[in-house]
Amino acid sequence: MHNRSPWPQTINGAAERIIAIMNDTEKKKVQSIPESKLQKLHFGLGIYVRNELGLLEGNDVLMKACAISRHGSFEGLFFLNDADSASRVILEEIWNRLNTITPDT
Repeated sequence: MHNRSPWPQTINGAAERIIAIMNDTEKKKVQSIPESKLQKLHFGLGIYVRNELGLLEGNDVLMKACAISRHGSFEGLFFLNDADSASRVILEEIWNRLNTITPDT
């Protein structure tokens, strides 16, 4: 059993948690990927997101938040079984945040 702080329940909280544990090299790597190529992160950072945020272990609140974000309402119960799609939503939020950070001058 893992000794973790509670899982985040929002996409914002999920993105904040992952960004907080990324080092500068990892952040720059994600920043440099074109948004259309985010699927390249599926087996690396995407797996980490799924594991760290409990997407495969019962974090239904975050899964539901991702479904609502993607579909505008919670109509597709299938999404609760789709950790890959949920991690994609979170990866997009991480990418958006990292690409809106202004460098120190």
